[in-house]
Amino acid sequence: MVKAKWLRYEPRGITPEGLEILRGLARGLVPLSEIPDLGERAELAERERARARNAMGTSTCVRAVVAYHILVDLVKQGWSVKAPRGLINIQRRLKLESLDDERNYVRQQLQTERDEQLREPAAIEFVNEMETRRFHERRSCSIFSLMRDGRDLGKAIDEAHQSSQWDAAVRPYLQFVREDEVCKFTGFRLVDIWRYFRHTWANPYKSVPGRTMMIVVRDAAAPFHPVMGIAALSSATVGLTVRDEFIGWTIDRVQKHILEAPSKKHLDWMMKVVDEAIKEIYVDDLMRDGTITIQSLKQPNEILISELSALSDLHRQEHYRLMQGSDYKAPNKAAMAKVGYWLKQAETLLFKAKREEELSALLGVRLRLSAALGAMPTPRALGEFIGTSVGRDTLARVVRRVKSDRVGNAIADLTVCGAVAPYNELLGGKLVAMLMGSPEVRDEYHRRYSKTPSIIASSMAGKAVQRPVELVFISTTSLYGQRPNQYDRIAIPGRVWGGDGEMRYEYLGRTEGKGTYQFNAETMKAMGRMLEQTRGGQRVNYVFGEGVNPRLRHLRDGLDELGLPAGELLQHGTPRLVYVLNLIENLAGFLLGWEKRPKWISGNGERTGIEASAMIAEWWRERWMKGRLSNEEAMGRVREHTLLYPVTHGARVVLPRTVGAQGEMF
Repeated sequence: MVKAKWLRYEPRGITPEGLEILRGLARGLVPLSEIPDLGERAELAERERARARNAMGTSTCVRAVVAYHILVDLVKQGWSVKAPRGLINIQRRLKLESLDDERNYVRQQLQTERDEQLREPAAIEFVNEMETRRFHERRSCSIFSLMRDGRDLGKAIDEAHQSSQWDAAVRPYLQFVREDEVCKFTGFRLVDIWRYFRHTWANPYKSVPGRTMMIVVRDAAAPFHPVMGIAALSSATVGLTVRDEFIGWTIDRVQKHILEAPSKKHLDWMMKVVDEAIKEIYVDDLMRDGTITIQSLKQPNEILISELSALSDLHRQEHYRLMQGSDYKAPNKAAMAKVGYWLKQAETLLFKAKREEELSALLGVRLRLSAALGAMPTPRALGEFIGTSVGRDTLARVVRRVKSDRVGNAIADLTVCGAVAPYNELLGGKLVAMLMGSPEVRDEYHRRYSKTPSIIASSMAGKAVQRPVELVFISTTSLYGQRPNQYDRIAIPGRVWGGDGEMRYEYLGRTEGKGTYQFNAETMKAMGRMLEQTRGGQRVNYVFGEGVNPRLRHLRDGLDELGLPAGELLQHGTPRLVYVLNLIENLAGFLLGWEKRPKWISGNGERTGIEASAMIAEWWRERWMKGRLSNEEAMGRVREHTLLYPVTHGARVVLPRTVGAQGEMF
């Protein structure tokens, strides 16, 4: 393994006593750097952390505590540590030469955090409870009842091969996880079934902000309808460059399109986006205090725009200084239905600042458009304006506004997608991915979210705002940064739908490999306490509306406060591959708002979503599953997943050994 250069860390703000304790504890981590097996290294690092809790006590400098937690997390992920006088030196490892070795190493990195999650008492209790047999509808069952025995599956496939009745061997269907809905065969809540099998993934399970629609793929060809795989569609990442390039959402692409042939459509579009956005912002309080008037909204000037920007900064700082978590609890349906709820939200310091900031930006766009295009704007004048630096900046603000409206309602991230054993040996991961393109999924997405108020838009408007919901585009990232993987070569040809179009997972490129999974919960909690004691207070409160990716912003603030190289440490070194699934023909036009209705690749025929899913499953059996029958090694692995006692089935959650008592340093 080739090592990178050493980074010198000169601790900032740590008391001399705390520094001495930190360096002493850091020396205990130095020998771990030579251990190649990450599982063993992680176990020993956690033992060092448990020992350090007693050594540091409650009086130790808070910054020293946080710095030590960070060092433990880095060592667990393959970093090396040295502790010369007055300094802490850290060194990341570089990639291995063999792709297989690199893949295994990344898997170990992910599993160290997953195992830490599975060591929590609540997780252990959950797994044990799911595996304990119980009676439901006079039948004894447990989570093992939802795992298909590999010998049974192998036998069913052999019989289907002779009779050509493939749906008698494997008959997939979708089941959507809805609130407290239960499995009719076992009585388990569907969310608990999904959660159990998610714990078998290599990486830890973490909830994501915004929407999450969990999906289970089940097999109707066997008793209890065992689970074949799971998926989850979540709120889309706001900024993903390769995805936005593919859509045509970047300012370069939009500017080029307009400049090639400026039209009245483009002119009307820009005006409408700005007008509707301004109308949607609650301004009654700003009118009451004299900040704005109806006339100034119609004909803004630079003084008003600057004043709104300054007020936004002031109110945001007040929010950070005075913020109480109880003031910003995540809303539930009952709370959102109360009269005056959204008005109260709009007048909080956070959303007052956001309204002033957005209003300043939108009025700036309105002012520049008016100045450049005059009272009688023409497409030619628009083209000339867009070609200038000011015009480009104005267009960029309009595009950002359109994206903010569409990103949560028309596109989603496929954050979980895969098969569980033994179906993974039959390329079941490709089946789960293909089913995400079914009209059944987009219909459920529309049903679930079309009547749900947008939290940010409603808090900005002071009233419930419901956006049109049409899922037209899905993006995802692979768990590992190497090809091939389950998304490669997935395509659903038009003949499956009875049409001409084709749905395909397109590979777009790699992410930067930046993230936060390498830092554990104890580190984050300690960092939050440290930031609360700083002069500016904690700027990230995990409040919906404060900004995207609060965990990332929280870590960056904490690392900067300690003088650690945030840009370096947030690079976990495991970039992901980006894939997208486009469901419509007029992608850019619809997502930019130039076209009102999506043109579905699957067509708008009379088939129901359930029928479409069944057709996709039939295509998967034909295209992928049958090809595995000639692979004797794969079929042998299928039969190894048995439910004989003691159960060693590959879909069972394997609980790691407990390292030591879990406590806090202060």
